[in-house]
Amino acid sequence: MLKNPSGLDGQKAVCLDSPVAPKAGRCIVYSFGINNEWSFDEAMESYGCKVFAFDPSMKTGNHKHSRLITFYNFGLSGNDQVDKKKGWDLKTLSSIYSILKERHQHANVNIDYLKIDIEWAEWEVIPDIIRSGMLAKVRQLGVEFHLSRNANLDEFYRRINIIKAIEDAGMIRFDSKYNPWFKGKMPAMNNITASLGYEIAWYQILP
Repeated sequence: MLKNPSGLDGQKAVCLDSPVAPKAGRCIVYSFGINNEWSFDEAMESYGCKVFAFDPSMKTGNHKHSRLITFYNFGLSGNDQVDKKKGWDLKTLSSIYSILKERHQHANVNIDYLKIDIEWAEWEVIPDIIRSGMLAKVRQLGVEFHLSRNANLDEFYRRINIIKAIEDAGMIRFDSKYNPWFKGKMPAMNNITASLGYEIAWYQILP
């Protein structure tokens, strides 16, 4: 726990109201962005979900972290590629879903919770998830959004429209928090000092 302000790095909002709550014992979680901070993943495991965790920045191979948590050395991207500079294997959500469908025999299942904390790459990933139709397989979505201090107004509007597109696609926002440890001055906003990071979560009713 951190003081002034208090909070736990890695905490995510999960809606437990019926009918959107993950069904304990038969729920699936995709968790992108770990950075060796497993609190969310282990909490969802304790709840009764199978968790698939992803983070190429940890520079470790595919492995079983625990009984219900499987780690893959993939990163999430807007297209399938290899980042030659970093040596990361990056894939779209639809590609990762296809790989896991084969390896874990969960054909055509819904993702009960999709966590995305990938340090600015969310802005290219979210449009791809919507375009590909994968958002229709996601029951709950939790994203940490990052803003650039020196972005101009056009960039801010573009990013607002990306967030709006999630809700235009049918998802309902149920939680929003700013990151109190990530602040900065923004010249495009008259040099106001404000948070540059936000945790937002949505749900949708799926069969």
